[in-house]
Amino acid sequence: MKQASGIAKRLCRHSFGAVATAALAVFACVAHAQTSGTPTTLVVATYGGSLGASLKEVFEPFEKQYNVTIRWVAGGTSAENVARVAATKEKPEFDLVFGDTMTHYTGSAQGLWATIDESIVTRYKDQSPKAKAPGNDIIGFGIWLAGIFYQDKEFVKRGWKPPTRWADLFRPELCGRVGINHPNVSYGLHAVLMLGGGDSAKIGDGIAKIAANKNCIPVLEPSAPKLDEKVQLGDYLIGVHGNIRIIPMMQKGTQVKFLIPEEGAVIGSTTVSPVKNSARARLAQEFCNWILSPAVQVKLMEKTALAPTNMTVPVPREMAELGVPNAEVLKRAILIPDKIVYENRRAWIRAIERAMEKS
Repeated sequence: MKQASGIAKRLCRHSFGAVATAALAVFACVAHAQTSGTPTTLVVATYGGSLGASLKEVFEPFEKQYNVTIRWVAGGTSAENVARVAATKEKPEFDLVFGDTMTHYTGSAQGLWATIDESIVTRYKDQSPKAKAPGNDIIGFGIWLAGIFYQDKEFVKRGWKPPTRWADLFRPELCGRVGINHPNVSYGLHAVLMLGGGDSAKIGDGIAKIAANKNCIPVLEPSAPKLDEKVQLGDYLIGVHGNIRIIPMMQKGTQVKFLIPEEGAVIGSTTVSPVKNSARARLAQEFCNWILSPAVQVKLMEKTALAPTNMTVPVPREMAELGVPNAEVLKRAILIPDKIVYENRRAWIRAIERAMEKS
């Protein structure tokens, strides 16, 4: 990938070049690899769709270095993964679980995650404060924002102005072709929050706006991969999705564009946590350290459009132009405390579901 090669070269020219270059060497150097014997199986609950596939590719060198076979188990939503851990906490079926800050906080409140061992996860200290969860049991390894996607060629063909604000989702000409996730999916909840101005105390305003336009939304898509599929098929002219879902599609040729509306967006983090009482506890901690390495952070940015949470890794200009949030964008991003979401999410979801019932 030419773009990937270019970014790697630029890394070496930055002040942190020595660190990044050394980290990149990890992929080639397996002198300390545990290569003897039968591979250990590490069971990881992950995301579906293209994001899950990209994570598998990124972790291939980890498997080789640690003589590990990762069994990736894709769930429907991050919330469902947390529920599965809660149901099997006495005898965990997973060693690690991927999710986002909103859903992982739920697991943290239930005591499902193991404490991060900083003697193993030595890169934990390099995390951006924006990505750190309140407890010491969650790794935020990438930052994302939910924004607006739209079929740019179709807009040009029909002589429509591109969207710039959240309210543009419900322009009359777009009715019936608006794609939004169910609020069980964080992208969907973020959309409603931003329709209310990005203030959790005013989410009722966002619910009222989406309810007033419910006949223009065919269905609240139940999962991110399902919305991925319909975007690629061109079923929706406009909608709300994560930059980490849309930008990789753009890079592979899907004819859509992505933007952060003028009012901004709620910040989110992709997360991973080691499961408490896992039989492979140390290996799970090694996994968490690996995902924070500069080399992996760069790979994730290139393949999934996640903004790095390791503060030693910058966002190159061309990635920012695609929609990867750089430091300037993140200054304007809206951060809603996980505790507020945890305490209110269930009630918010019920209120949205009631408001969206078709008459």
